[in-house]
Amino acid sequence: MINSIENFTNEIFYDIFDYLDGCDIHRAFSNLNYHFYQFLNSSLLLYKIKFNFLSDDLFLNNYQHMKSINPHQIFSLNLSFELYIDKFLSSFSIDSSLDHLQSIYLLNIQPNTLLILLKNCIHLPRLISLNIMSVHQLIDLCQIYLLIFTFPKLIYLRIISFRFKDPAVLPLATDNQQLSIIEHLIIDHIVTFKELAAILSYTPKVYHLKFFHEDRYNRTNFDEFEIFLSKLPSTLKSFNLVYTERELQYLDFDVWEQLILQNFPQLEKFYFEFGPYTYDEDEFIFDGCVCDQFISSFWINRQWFVEIVIEPEIISLFMKPYSLDSLKLSSITLPITTLLSIEELDWINLAVEYNKITKVYLEEMIEFDDVLFLIDLFPKVKYLQIGCTSDIDINLFVQTILMKIHNKVNSNLHLLAISIPTADDSMMERIQNFIDLKGLLFNYTIRRTNDTIFIRMKSF
Repeated sequence: MINSIENFTNEIFYDIFDYLDGCDIHRAFSNLNYHFYQFLNSSLLLYKIKFNFLSDDLFLNNYQHMKSINPHQIFSLNLSFELYIDKFLSSFSIDSSLDHLQSIYLLNIQPNTLLILLKNCIHLPRLISLNIMSVHQLIDLCQIYLLIFTFPKLIYLRIISFRFKDPAVLPLATDNQQLSIIEHLIIDHIVTFKELAAILSYTPKVYHLKFFHEDRYNRTNFDEFEIFLSKLPSTLKSFNLVYTERELQYLDFDVWEQLILQNFPQLEKFYFEFGPYTYDEDEFIFDGCVCDQFISSFWINRQWFVEIVIEPEIISLFMKPYSLDSLKLSSITLPITTLLSIEELDWINLAVEYNKITKVYLEEMIEFDDVLFLIDLFPKVKYLQIGCTSDIDINLFVQTILMKIHNKVNSNLHLLAISIPTADDSMMERIQNFIDLKGLLFNYTIRRTNDTIFIRMKSF
């Protein structure tokens, strides 16, 4: 059996070992023969070390193998359970000999131990990723951040802290201070805009930012938030904000559009979670006006969409990039079903049954049947936007679509958006009068934003 394993190429072992803990690799292969001894000590093999134990025996056994591994071959350290982290670090040096160590993950490390470790990490020439999770109240995040910002190669930082002592105010970086090259910054602890602005003054190269905002003492108005946004790095490509205060100005996404255009020209992903406790009378603000703001060329061209989750006593709004439940089409060419094979027809029926598309945007409609086909193909669709030419018979189009929806059993569609170059208030009024005259809808709202007319259907 060993001889057959030895016939494997080194590349196969590299791929296999990439999924295994370094101590387990050393325990299983170090005493087989000279061939494996050489392989395990090759500079091309890098070890991922994970210390996650519930007993002294397991810890000591793995630690013996850990000491036998060449420190130049350690790629990552994953240290959990504070008792064993302290034991490990008391006899294992974090220093420049770990010249291939690129990633450290720490779970529930004691505050003093964390400070000692971070001071030693300054000497790691290739450390690019640091992930810290702690529930200790004595963690001083101000001191922690100032140490981390001195790391020479760090580009990814995530800090999760549920409880920590109120730190001294982090000072803004000055012109003569060393700045960090961190690009991915994930702050999974409560932070005020003022505190975040200080953190970002040390990280001018951040392009992926996630943070959880809450001001424990003061309520931040939207004007202050705009000033804060203007100070964020213009290099941002991903922005993730969780906001829990009851300030409806944050739902004015025409303002958001201008802020993004002015401050973040390179932004590719925008995530915004707004979840204040609310009352029934505010549902229209979320489920009506808010959604309408997002179905415009600015949001659609960037493939960003809004999702509203209504739960008992709370309504949450999630702004995020298009996912697998969204579809954007420039135009479609309908299949001639009589020319399709049985297998192709079965595939279409299967797609209809199992697809989860809820948001569809057709940029250019050629025929009315294009839209009827989409309604049949995507029975779960909730948001439907159609791009029309200016010579369309708008009343006939509206009648055709609404009759189609009305005749479907359990239709989920509740927002129809019609984009047409000649849209104005007069056209919107004509559509409304026509709907009322024909009795096509009885519980609906209609409004216009630029060249798009929105028809929101409450029920049929």
